Amino acid sequence: MYAIIETGGKQYRVSPGQSIEVDGLAATVGETVEIGHVLLLADDGEVVVGTPTVPGATVRATVTGQGRGPKLVVFKYRSGNRYRRKGGHRQGYITLKIEDILRGGVGMRPAPPEAAKEPEPVAVAVEEPGPVAVAAPAAVAGGSIDELELPARVAGALKGAGLETVEDLLARDEAELLAIRGFGAKSLEQLRASLRDKGLIE
Repeated sequence: MYAIIETGGKQYRVSPGQSIEVDGLAATVGETVEIGHVLLLADDGEVVVGTPTVPGATVRATVTGQGRGPKLVVFKYRSGNRYRRKGGHRQGYITLKIEDILRGGVGMRPAPPEAAKEPEPVAVAVEEPGPVAVAAPAAVAGGSIDELELPARVAGALKGAGLETVEDLLARDEAELLAIRGFGAKSLEQLRASLRDKGLIE
């Protein structure tokens, strides 16, 4: 059985029969003290966690000694002002022997953890590439690719793939166009802009 307590701004893991050194407590040797700031209790694998403390739980201990820690030098200095101050400090502490951990009627069996819920599958709609053009007038569809006034690099890539007319171009979908050598996403955006200007797509 053990507990985690807080005293003097520090946390300690304590068990019955253990000795610890703490500061911030005013007590004399032989005096019995009770520390009520218990953050956690554990006994035979059963754990009670405080929120932030465990209600009704205390740790009883006996003061077995007093002392002072090593000397710490405190030196203050300001350049250019001839300011020098030197001092020292030794932190006082007391030694506690843990006598007992009192549960105060708190049940040691924790609540069963909730069953982990598996996340529900989320359906993701995948849009398949469709044809570039929605509709086109027959007269314009039969014209040459040159009428679209595309950049020379884009027009050359399309003609190199055997697309000479607008009708041939409209019969291809985006996936087929992107598969053409030298025709990338930027070329596709330029083609779309030109088709919109000519009123061939929405």
